[in-house]
Amino acid sequence: MGARPIDLFSLGIFSLLLLVPVAIFLILRVPRIRSLLISFVRMVVQLTLVALYLETIFRINNPLINLGWILVMVLVACGAITSQSGLRLKRFLTPLAAAYLLSLASIFGAFFIVLEPQTLFSARYLIPLGGMILGNILRSNVITLDRYFNGLRKRPEEYITTLSMGASAWEARKPFMADALKAAVSPQIATIATMGLVSLPGMMTGQILGGNSPAVAIQYQILIMIAIFTTATLSSFLGMILASRRAFDPCQRLRTGLFHSR
Repeated sequence: MGARPIDLFSLGIFSLLLLVPVAIFLILRVPRIRSLLISFVRMVVQLTLVALYLETIFRINNPLINLGWILVMVLVACGAITSQSGLRLKRFLTPLAAAYLLSLASIFGAFFIVLEPQTLFSARYLIPLGGMILGNILRSNVITLDRYFNGLRKRPEEYITTLSMGASAWEARKPFMADALKAAVSPQIATIATMGLVSLPGMMTGQILGGNSPAVAIQYQILIMIAIFTTATLSSFLGMILASRRAFDPCQRLRTGLFHSR
């Protein structure tokens, strides 16, 4: 038995809860009411269109179309990550897309340990798993790239001094990479440590609402958390390495024109 459907009228009444944050914004004069309403309208429209598309793609269930949708999600994720981290998309789209595709390919290859190929490449598995992984690694990648490049911009003397003392470009950038990756993965490690005690995770909740037993739901939750953390770490690491190839000139100086104004 699947989750119980929610009728549109009840969902509309429930959406009136948004008046609570709107009232708080008005009291504190927080200028975010317009962006909040626009964001929620966009969410409803986007999710409605995705629901219609997924109904079709689940019915067709063509592996090539499924993989094509994953590619679209990767490109959209790259746009969101560069925008939030202050980087120019046209300069970093190719290296970041390569980093995320390599990371996804690695983790989906590992999925073969627990899932059969025909199961994994079916639309009902490939697209939700890919979406959950990409959605959850966005924040880590934004933090990583933002911390990495802003560290290089704000502490150029540290980078230049290390290079002048005979260090390679990798050795000079490594401390900045380590600092960025630590900032990105620390919240995820804290979330993993408290999962099941502080929060009931989304994958497990969805499995239970879908009619599976808690024991099966836990198995899938463990699977997806390992996949998310591994992909977040690997994509952040590869993202910094591949983005660096576009960010530095032959003299290992940070190029101009990498960042857009915020």
